[in-house]
Amino acid sequence: MKRQGVGLNEIARRLSIRKATVSAWLKRDTYEDGRGWQKGTYRTHTKEEEKRIVALKKYRIEKKMYFLGSPHIQMDYAKQFPEEELPSVWFFDKVVRDAGLQTHEPKKRKKGQDIVKRLRFPIKSIVRLGRIQQAADFIGKKFIAGRSEPISIFSTSYYQWLPLYQIWRTMSESAICAIEQLSLLWQIIPIPDVIRVDNGMTFRGTGAGVAHVGMFLKFLLNLGITPLFSSPYQSYTNPHIEGHNRTFTEKL
Repeated sequence: MKRQGVGLNEIARRLSIRKATVSAWLKRDTYEDGRGWQKGTYRTHTKEEEKRIVALKKYRIEKKMYFLGSPHIQMDYAKQFPEEELPSVWFFDKVVRDAGLQTHEPKKRKKGQDIVKRLRFPIKSIVRLGRIQQAADFIGKKFIAGRSEPISIFSTSYYQWLPLYQIWRTMSESAICAIEQLSLLWQIIPIPDVIRVDNGMTFRGTGAGVAHVGMFLKFLLNLGITPLFSSPYQSYTNPHIEGHNRTFTEKL
């Protein structure tokens, strides 16, 4: 079997055989001595995991939930089976695809897309940070026909324990506007234990100068809320709010 970091030429040299022979071995699904796995079976996953993922995906579809992507199904899995090892997002994608339950056309692969795999986000640790978790972001400047000035839209979603989505039009994409909207919301809705945001200066509060705790972070910390930042320049590592914003943009 091909070892990590060892190429075909090196394997062929060590075994004193032709490179073509090594290539033929690696393409086989099974071996004469019984090693390997039959095509269509899993090495590290089970059929039970597959059934659970299909059931969770169907549940979200039947309930007509807005967020149907694998990260959301993975979160459901972690909450329903907290003591078991959590399958990877790749496996969730594969099971959903094989079951014909895809709800969006697959995106074209782009350079650097595999960075999510290298980030290795600790999903279970994030789930256990607090019972109520929320995500927030500015959707981005939108333009209305006949108007030259853009409008700013702030959105937020509770993605754990409380399924609630809110959108507001704001004066600008600023920490003050975000604080104002969240302050009003939290007067009637439970304050979250964790809020997930991106690394923009609006939330982080630090530009090119000396690092300091910004206005928005002070607001969260004074309320006892744990801020959870997505990976810098990788907005898709905050899938809950990004999925929410995508749905809003499509409907708009």
